[in-house]
Amino acid sequence: MRSPSINNKQFVKSMRKKLSEKINKKLFLIVLFALFLRAYFYVGPNLNDDIDYIFSANQVANGDFYPIYGHSINALRSMMTLPIALFFKLFGPGEITSSLYPLLCSLLTVIVCFFLGKVLINEKVGLYSALIISFFPLDIAYSTQLVPTTPLTLFLSLSLLSFLEAEKKSKKLFYFLSGLFIGIGYLANELFFVGFIFLISYIILHKKIKSNYIFIFFGALSIFFIEATFLYITTGNPLHRINVIHETERMIGTNTALDYYPRVVFKLLNINFEAHEGNLGIFFYLFLISSLYALSKKNKKMLFLTLWVLLTFLYLEFGIMTTEFKPIAKWVRYLIIFGPSFSILTAFAISNIKKVNVQYFVLILIFLLSLPYAYGAVQTYRDWTSVFKEEYIFLKGLENKTIYTDQGSLGFLMVYFNFKKDIRNLEFRSIEEIKDAYVIVDGSVGAVYYPPMRERIPQFVRNPPENWKLLKILDTKYIKPKIYYVE
Repeated sequence: MRSPSINNKQFVKSMRKKLSEKINKKLFLIVLFALFLRAYFYVGPNLNDDIDYIFSANQVANGDFYPIYGHSINALRSMMTLPIALFFKLFGPGEITSSLYPLLCSLLTVIVCFFLGKVLINEKVGLYSALIISFFPLDIAYSTQLVPTTPLTLFLSLSLLSFLEAEKKSKKLFYFLSGLFIGIGYLANELFFVGFIFLISYIILHKKIKSNYIFIFFGALSIFFIEATFLYITTGNPLHRINVIHETERMIGTNTALDYYPRVVFKLLNINFEAHEGNLGIFFYLFLISSLYALSKKNKKMLFLTLWVLLTFLYLEFGIMTTEFKPIAKWVRYLIIFGPSFSILTAFAISNIKKVNVQYFVLILIFLLSLPYAYGAVQTYRDWTSVFKEEYIFLKGLENKTIYTDQGSLGFLMVYFNFKKDIRNLEFRSIEEIKDAYVIVDGSVGAVYYPPMRERIPQFVRNPPENWKLLKILDTKYIKPKIYYVE
């Protein structure tokens, strides 16, 4: 006869298993919900450095690995170039396949967010965290654009999860994995080092340093040395990428306005989405309220996330990016890295509301309040490339011929046509070269309004000859491209 204690243990084990299955089903539904939102609010390749990543990845997919050791700061980010190239190799190059990598990273971050909330507090906080980040407007808007901050957010989240597991189990392997993910983040974006601010924040709040923390640095350095070895073999300079990053950042003109981030995170009314306002919706306010709640509860597990956000935000606002102390560039997409922390802190505060029905009400309210900001941000990014989409839609219905267009629209058209059309740039062409072809005049905003770009286009294109047959004038939001047929 079995003892009651054994039966009780089996019962508890059975209940835990059933609860775990329910939790997994709920997480699965949340991920499906996140996928639905990202598909509904699809943006695709945009006016960041998306086309550069796509062209580099296409080269790699075709067997030319030069981009990952060349002189383009974007192509050298191997955890952008190589995964996109893999999707191209599997499914062919194009607009949709270009977006699969950032979309996958965004969805995986939702899952990791669940485990972070679960490890830090409990399963309910994990579920709420996953749900909240699933409708974070900034993440939705950039989940299908090719910006390295989206995969970086995933790698930093995995680094934090590994670190928390290491603290829980006191295993060197998890500390090493934590550093390894920071190193992989370095291969995606130069902001990788904010992962170490997690460690600094943790040490400050817990007032202790363990000797095992050295394995975090070993993990990060292992990735750095692998890349350095590869670059030494291919270029003769193990610091080639660092040199390219530094020289590029010295030359480029960037947004360094100190009022940029405050305006972006705080402004909720009279939104100018063109200036990136409203991309975070109400999430920064949720972060502040939830952080104050965590402070009132003296919850170090949550305050550690608050401190990380504040320290990282201070760097993004006042930091430098070159040895000449050039202020760091300021872009709303960098703030994607705060999505998991915002979500976990908010989930923690909501989970402590006594009535479950009120918890659900608050979650639904946050979702509904987030939708207008997600829509506004996404629609603005869509508008920026709508002219190229209109050109593509019209041209794909015509007979297959060579297409000439300016540099601003050329890359997008090549991507939309899956690199299967003969599309050539107009810059510095002679009139004799253009025969039996379609010509797009004023095909991009730059070609219309930016003098250096416009001046590179031949005079005969800016004032087309009478024998050019006008096929269509497209009426888009910013410009009116004209499409001609030249015999």
